[in-house]
Amino acid sequence: MDSVGHLVDVVEEFAAGAAVTVVPVVPERGYGPEVSITPDVLGLPEFLDLAGKLGGGVLYLETERLDPGADVAVDQVPSHLMARRGQVGRVSVAFAVNGVVHFWEVTATWFEDWLTLEEQASTRVSLPREDEDGHGDERLSEEERDRLADELAQKLVAMPEFRAAKSTGGARQRLASQLMPADTHRWVRWDAVREAVRQADELAAAAYEPVTQRLGELAAELTTVAEYQQARTSGARKQVAEHFLLGKADGFSPPAMVRDELVARAQEAVKAAKSSRALF
Repeated sequence: MDSVGHLVDVVEEFAAGAAVTVVPVVPERGYGPEVSITPDVLGLPEFLDLAGKLGGGVLYLETERLDPGADVAVDQVPSHLMARRGQVGRVSVAFAVNGVVHFWEVTATWFEDWLTLEEQASTRVSLPREDEDGHGDERLSEEERDRLADELAQKLVAMPEFRAAKSTGGARQRLASQLMPADTHRWVRWDAVREAVRQADELAAAAYEPVTQRLGELAAELTTVAEYQQARTSGARKQVAEHFLLGKADGFSPPAMVRDELVARAQEAVKAAKSSRALF
């Protein structure tokens, strides 16, 4: 998703209509029972509807904007990011019910680039500033930078955990940055992450093109999987379907639409089988 700022208006309009109080902060994670709901599982309107039904009249809302601070020099921020200065790049929404905090969050694709740059800037002091000849790390030639970035991108794309990362919410960008060697030149890291994500998106799209043509056949196969037969909730069936599709598309995570369509067809097949048995 390239633009997320409008989602703030969606939350505020919902709160006004449902008489819900909006608190401009989101609870810290990891301090008790919590549920993280991703946009591909529930869209914001559905999450807000859930908050209206289950929440206690309080909705937490927090936004993050692209705002270069002291750690990142303005002249080091790429022009495509500077054009986004001041824009909302991440929207986080939460509500609590019975001691369980429910989180929903979405991050713009360009904001993931910004977070990567911020992370590199915060760790820059620990990286060697000069080599044996006294050259700073900015002296890397364009050819060398491209070569190193391409090598790292290819290694990333070959990693099963990277291929299986979701393409939404910036999951691939975050994982790519985490998988990078700690001593990677900051601009090589930047280029490698962007190139690896680009390649993964293209390869995943190519891998799922034939899959979408076989959804009927694959749905019938999915119904024979023991884990799917044992699943009792929609969420559990989706998780099984995601794992099932990884094996059909070179290990790439499925688009939510493909996964949901597969589950829907599988459920139709299950119902049809039950109806057929009831006739005899």
